Amino acid sequence: MGTAVKAESGVSHRNALGKPFTSDLSGQDFWTLMHTGHIPQGLVMGTCVYHIAHRGLGAPSLRRPERRAPQFHPGLSYEARELAMTRMQDEANQLGASGIVGVRLEEKSHQWGSHTIEFLSLGTAVVKTADEVTLPTPTTIISLDN
Repeated sequence: MGTAVKAESGVSHRNALGKPFTSDLSGQDFWTLMHTGHIPQGLVMGTCVYHIAHRGLGAPSLRRPERRAPQFHPGLSYEARELAMTRMQDEANQLGASGIVGVRLEEKSHQWGSHTIEFLSLGTAVVKTADEVTLPTPTTIISLDN
């Protein structure tokens, strides 16, 4: 679901793969992007689902198990997030992008258990098309107060 747009100038803004770009930017963000000399190349994403195993407290025993909060390795969450963002960046590189805008990073736990997490990174890959940028001048605001 979305909106198809066509440049008033008639210039094609297909991405490096020769396809129309996709994006989840708002109309205002898209307008700002275009007026700062950038063109979207495509919606890029990366994901990583990690199963974080519980760290045991030693060898199993015949004692009744104690109810304790699971102990997680602190670096695994960071590693999963970095892997998701790296995968998003790899997609942007395939499009020849010079950057990624509108990036969202989501962390979710799933029904598979509290020790399974997913990181999803999502953004719009862009390329810079112009060195000089001329932003429109702001219009005068007329006060209605007397």
